[in-house]
Amino acid sequence: MSIAVPSASQTARATATALPSASHGPLFLSDVVWVCYRSLKKLSRNPFLLMFTLIMPLIWLALFSQAFGTVFSKAIPEPYNYVAVLLPGIAVMTAIQSASQSGFAMVADIDSGFMDKFFVAPIRRTAVLVGKLLADAIRMAAQAGVVLVIAYVLSLALGWKIPFATGLPGDLLIMLMAAAFGVAFAGLSNTVALRTKNTESTMMVSFTLTFPLLFLSSAMLPLAALPAWIQTFSKINPVAYVATAARSLIVSGYNWTQIGQAFLAVAILGVLLNGLAVLAFRAQGR
Repeated sequence: MSIAVPSASQTARATATALPSASHGPLFLSDVVWVCYRSLKKLSRNPFLLMFTLIMPLIWLALFSQAFGTVFSKAIPEPYNYVAVLLPGIAVMTAIQSASQSGFAMVADIDSGFMDKFFVAPIRRTAVLVGKLLADAIRMAAQAGVVLVIAYVLSLALGWKIPFATGLPGDLLIMLMAAAFGVAFAGLSNTVALRTKNTESTMMVSFTLTFPLLFLSSAMLPLAALPAWIQTFSKINPVAYVATAARSLIVSGYNWTQIGQAFLAVAILGVLLNGLAVLAFRAQGR
């Protein structure tokens, strides 16, 4: 007669069900901070991953902006270079690419068995997801900041005409918008990762959506310079709202209507995508 021995995953989930959940007040916040710290510490051990996400945006900043800058200056004469128009789109691109790393990290935790330890620990599962997203937000804000600093240095070294109309406060607001959008978009990456438990599927979905969302928005050019059908699609594309608001901070000044619309679009996207991620995460512990 054979005796069925439960697997480690089954034991972890059963224990998680039996243990109480620290779900209130300071305990929940401390759990979030701990998960965030753990995620950032793990990232610090692999700085190449952090820098790899910046390679494509920097290529766009250094090469794409110069290749198409002449065409832009002839079509739409402005007192600044095309790189000033493209820079907000590059910040959004960085956030989208960074969002895919959130799903990769989730798959890595599942494959290594570390996710089962979360189910054993007496912490609310929502704290695990929120902690990971907080770490993602810090990472995305830092990456957007690096892009802006490099653009500022190149503008001084090469004479690029980038107004940076709102100065450091505007740059910090751009970093905040990029991080908020990245966290919202990470909901899709995490949902696919949790449902498929496969890095390739997560990568395919994230990368397939990146360029359509960018090119069918105002990330590359102002809305007025785009075809009518793209302008229509941009009304439901959150990338367009973030890119337009960020561009105004760089080339003209504060436009609080655009900034408010950008954060509203990000909030709606975040509720939808991260809501799906929460449902997928809860299903892992059953």
